[in-house]
Amino acid sequence: MRGAGLFLALVLAASEPGPVRFPDLSGLESAVAAQLGEMQRLLAEQLAASGTAPVKVAGSYGDLGQVYLTYAFNDAAADCFQDASRLDPQNFRWFYLLGAAHQAAGRLDDAAAAFEKALTLSPVPASGAGNVHLGEIRLLQGRLDDAEAVLRKAGAFPPTAAAAHSLLGQVSLARRDFRAAAEHLEAALAAVPEASRLHVPLAMAYRGLGDRAKAEEHLAKAGAVGLRAPDPLLDGVASLRVGERVAVMRGRVAAQAGRYQDAAEEFRRALAVRPESVEARVNLGSVLALAGDRSRATEQLREALRLEPGNVTAHFNLGSLLADGGAQEEARAHLEAAIAGRPDDAEARRLLAKVLRDGGQLAAALAQYRRAVELAPGDEVARLGEAETLVRLGRYAEARNRLDEALGLMPASGLLAHAQARLLAACPERAVRDGERALKLALAVWQAQPSAAHAETVALAFAELGRCDEAATWQRTAADRARNESPARLGELNRALAAYDKGAPCRP
Repeated sequence: MRGAGLFLALVLAASEPGPVRFPDLSGLESAVAAQLGEMQRLLAEQLAASGTAPVKVAGSYGDLGQVYLTYAFNDAAADCFQDASRLDPQNFRWFYLLGAAHQAAGRLDDAAAAFEKALTLSPVPASGAGNVHLGEIRLLQGRLDDAEAVLRKAGAFPPTAAAAHSLLGQVSLARRDFRAAAEHLEAALAAVPEASRLHVPLAMAYRGLGDRAKAEEHLAKAGAVGLRAPDPLLDGVASLRVGERVAVMRGRVAAQAGRYQDAAEEFRRALAVRPESVEARVNLGSVLALAGDRSRATEQLREALRLEPGNVTAHFNLGSLLADGGAQEEARAHLEAAIAGRPDDAEARRLLAKVLRDGGQLAAALAQYRRAVELAPGDEVARLGEAETLVRLGRYAEARNRLDEALGLMPASGLLAHAQARLLAACPERAVRDGERALKLALAVWQAQPSAAHAETVALAFAELGRCDEAATWQRTAADRARNESPARLGELNRALAAYDKGAPCRP
């Protein structure tokens, strides 16, 4: 849910995708071939549609790539993840999955580069497994020091410590440091006793130490069960079932077309196939919100966070819903969690700033608005929020200067021009006022969009210049338009009109 209102949170950045090598589907089971064929068709449909948000397309490439990876179409999977990463370059998932596809295809240099990029972007829970993959690749490349460095990082995470020890044991064997190898492999087996395959390198370590009895003991226990690190992202790919990905893609296409009820049905189908799918649940919550069913949307997003407490999109969407519904404190907690997971998310910072400002925490709000503006200098809503907060703080000259800076960047912004016109016409600090410039800005905004609010600002500018008759004329226009646009403001507008009708002085 992004933008001025509620919106499916999928958009980040844009780039041109490259061609995908669609694999030959003949010879596959009919259900699998049908699934892949339908996903290829849906991707082609999105690519053909004008105005498709880049990250929606990235998600579709990623969906298709994950199913290709499931069925070992590694080259096609890598093409999909490469395109997804171009379209959505801040999303660690695409680089991570790209690394997995290259690793599965034996392209170790490409795999290492992709995992390294993913690790610069990834949330902490993914770092352990990512370092295990990178450590294994460095070991296969013979880069033992690099392998040890990343595997020690993986060893700092309890879920991946055993896998890290097993690979560190192999690094030590390659260095002929048999004592260290035995210690690492014993630690791995102590954590996962059923990993019988580790008894072979452990036997080699004891043989290197001259302990034949222990070497023979472990060789006798050797088996075929290996040890792999828990990997939430790749484990999810491995568990994909026929139907889920297709339903998710259909849901996205329907949501993009504004068919929210159809989209909701598709996401429900995906959940029927795989109830633990956080992605389908987050998207279901998003389209329910867009369809106006805020209560059920909130339920779905809360359930998504129960399943995956660190899901950034779910935190943002739920924070957006709660802020819009008046639950400011809970909204703030979710928005702060979203920012913790994605610090460069300008929109999340802008929304958090609004929550803080509405709660009277002006200094904290200003800091968030300023960071949002740094991250997205062309975000006129963030620029306006920053200026409004400065006004509330009584820092009028600074607000004027920041609006001037914003208008220099976005001279066609009616939103910013109107704010500056009002400030220049009616600022409580009269030294900040500039009636001539206020009038010029206000008339330009009125000509672009004739509304009660814009007519009122023209009247304010004329009043600041002491041209009370013209102020009264424009105020009558504002009152006339307000009868249809905002009847609740008529009393306020008519009081100002009475002041203008009295003649000079009529400065606001």
